[in-house]
Amino acid sequence: MIKSDNVYIDIGDCRRLLGGVERGSVAAAITSPPYNIGKPYGKYKDKLPLPEWEDLISEVSGRVYEALKPNGSFFLNLSPIPYGADREILPLPYIGYKILKDAGFYIRNIIVWTFNNMQNCVNRLSGRYENILWAVKNLDDYVFNLDEIRLPYLTKNDKRLEGGPGRNPTDVWYFNRVNNMTKKSLGLTHPTVYPLEMIERIVLMSTQPGDLVLDPFMGSGTTAVAALKLGRKAVGFEIDGEYEREILHRLRNEAKLEI
Repeated sequence: MIKSDNVYIDIGDCRRLLGGVERGSVAAAITSPPYNIGKPYGKYKDKLPLPEWEDLISEVSGRVYEALKPNGSFFLNLSPIPYGADREILPLPYIGYKILKDAGFYIRNIIVWTFNNMQNCVNRLSGRYENILWAVKNLDDYVFNLDEIRLPYLTKNDKRLEGGPGRNPTDVWYFNRVNNMTKKSLGLTHPTVYPLEMIERIVLMSTQPGDLVLDPFMGSGTTAVAALKLGRKAVGFEIDGEYEREILHRLRNEAKLEI
């Protein structure tokens, strides 16, 4: 367990631990669950029968809904995956959409996260994107701090744009994946690590300073690092205690947490 005034991270199954999160206390939940493709996550078996995986995501989504404030948001990162003996592409984001709707959420955007550094396929087009489903509890009342995430204008010499706040980043985001060399430099062994800058954008657009940010599948702790760096609080869970050391290391070194 990692605990301080601004962060609480516990080790165990998030389906059980989410019950301890106060109802209506979380401003935003940001997570990337296992994709069910056999990643070496330690204690977690990342190769379930599809109905069991759907039940996992459904139960977690329902508990996240309960934990969120009335104007809270849930950002669920999923990817199309090769699945089954024939390796047909299974669009997990489509399944996630139905799960979120069944949990009571409304979809505000389906963000396309695109990147370059991946293996090249020889029998189909190489995959270069994942989806982040942005779901809200109330379509008429949710936090969206557009000015916090605006980008520089593309037409820099247009005088009409002088002094302007910048442009909307749109629903297509380019952030390269964290490669093995970068993970090694950070002292990380977790097989999947979020780009920190991408999670910082989500935290900035969906929360206010002092708000609580939740990640049910904490992994290496990127969501907690982003939240603390930006003056928010973090709560999260990780099923494998082997990653607790990595999370603590990142909180100390990247978020400058004194613990």
